[in-house]
Formats: sequence, structure tokens, C-alpha cells
Amino acid sequence: MGFMNAHSQEWAQVHRSLIKKGERMAKNTAKFQKDLLRAYQAVDAVAPFLHFASQDILPWSFRVQSAVDNGFEQAAVLRNNRLELAARLNTENTVRRLRAHAQDIKDRLQYARTADLVSLIPPTAKFIFLGEVHHQPSIEKQILYLLAHYHKLHPEKRIMVLTEFVLDTNVSLLPKEMDARVTSKRAFFDLLMKWRIPVFGLEEPAARFDASREILAEKDGKTFLSSTALAVQTRNRHWVKQIKAMHEAYPDMVFFIYAGLGHTEYNLPYSVAAQFPAQETFAMDFFVGRRLRFTPFDRAFNGAFSGTGVWYWKDPKYARLAGFDASIVLPGVKK
Repeated sequence: MGFMNAHSQEWAQVHRSLIKKGERMAKNTAKFQKDLLRAYQAVDAVAPFLHFASQDILPWSFRVQSAVDNGFEQAAVLRNNRLELAARLNTENTVRRLRAHAQDIKDRLQYARTADLVSLIPPTAKFIFLGEVHHQPSIEKQILYLLAHYHKLHPEKRIMVLTEFVLDTNVSLLPKEMDARVTSKRAFFDLLMKWRIPVFGLEEPAARFDASREILAEKDGKTFLSSTALAVQTRNRHWVKQIKAMHEAYPDMVFFIYAGLGHTEYNLPYSVAAQFPAQETFAMDFFVGRRLRFTPFDRAFNGAFSGTGVWYWKDPKYARLAGFDASIVLPGVKK
């Protein structure tokens, strides 16, 4: 921690300059690559052995995960820091683009206190992303209802759930495998199996992901927090590969991809949903009480579109820039 104390002030100064640099980059894309390289060099010089958590991307307060960082190799840390920096700059650019189209976005974004969520999903959607805030039982119940309702209204469509919360073995989840493959939400997946909805995992077993500690150990033995830029990029690339493989094997199915919204929002770094054709993709995010301020959309509008209810678009022009096709804010739990 001594290293952090010695350099945190210096990093804070570098970070402030990088935000200003990012603003200039957004206005002059021709200089982007040259300035970004210089920015990388500044980060490498100041903090080659520090890790910046993904929360900082957006950005939150500077912090170091020292217990995990001690196992990092310098090359991996430098790569992670560069990914984190690029993500920060791209996010700042997204916020500015959203604000530049503020009035048009307000005119196109629709609101309803309640809505039939299934009716919002276009018939052309083959990849339906369900992004959640973790550890919220009311979100799990809403997603279970959505899956059951879709299954009932579209009996002609075969559906499959692909999810972050199950380890990937390319075999549909079975009751006898529950303890070995499900990282959380056992009761949730027990219901899906009773409904005979096939469930396949996205999290790669070879990466030895430990959800209880939020740690991802990569194949070569390096250990990262699962929320670092490098770990998220590694995980998401595997997820995209797995989803595309399933689509190739089962081209007539409709795929519901259930994961944390940090993976499913179109405009977040290394988005899984953004890797699929817009006309075949529909991304829904779920919150409790209010939308969270860490998304570019909420930063751009200071939480103005955060009331309990359903937010959706009159047309999809700004869906990818905003990060979602539909946003569901469930009532908060009264204490």
C-alpha cells in the first residue's frame, strides 16, 4: 500500500489531464491515436503495477485491489491499465454524444408506469439481452415472469437461456449438475428446468471464475478481479463466441442472454450485446428503485429518466447510443 500512497496523488493528476485530453480527442478524431498512445505512456510511467477497477472507468474514486494485484505480472497490468484508460475515454465521449442529442432523445424516449414487456420485443429479435443489477430478488422474479410469458405467447418459438451464472460446458443444464455448474441463483434455474427451457452457461470453466470472491484466474495462471477491464474483455469475448456457436448449432431458436448489465448495455466497454446485428438484437436492463448513476446514459442526463416504470423508444435510433432498447425500473423495497 506504500506504493499506492506514494503515487495516488500523481495518478489523480494524470487522470484529470486524461479527462481533458479525452474531451479534445472527441473533437479531433484525427489526433486520437497519437494522443492515446501518449496517454498510455503516461499511465505506464506512473502506475505500472496498479490496477484500476472497472468502477473507475466511469469514473468513480481511485482505488487499488492490493490483495489481488500482488499476483499480477507487469505486462498484464500494463495491458489492463491501457484497456481501462481507453474505456474511460470512450465512455466520456459517449456521455458527450448523448448530451449533444439531448432534445431528440427526450422526444423519442417513451415512458409507461406499467407495460407488457413481451410486447416490446420485436418479432425479428433473435438475441434478447436481459441485463440486471445483481442480488435483487424482484429483478429475478420479473425476468422469470418475462420468460414464462414469452414462452406462453409464442409457443411456435423455441427459446434458450444463455447465462453468466452457469459455467459453460456446451451441455444443457441438468438437475444433477446444478451444484457443479451454477455459480448462483439455483432456485431460478431450477424453475427454468421444470419449464423445460434449456439453459447453457457462458462463464468459461477453464478461467476458474469464483463468483463468491469476484476473482477470475486466467488460463495462464494470472489472477484478476472479474470486474477489471482485462477480465471483462476476456470473459465477454468467450461469451460472444459461445452465443454465436449456439446460434450456428440452433439457428431457429430465440436466445435470451441473462447477465449483469455491465456486460449487456450496448454502450459499456466490451459490450456483448453490441457484437450482434441491431435488427436481431433487443437489450433490456433492470433496476430496483432507480437507474444507477454509473451508466453513460444516467451520467449524461443526471438520472432524469430514472422513475419507476418502463422506458422504451418510439424508434430505435438512439438505442445503441443510450445502451438499451427498454429499461425497467422496479419499485424499491420499502423499509
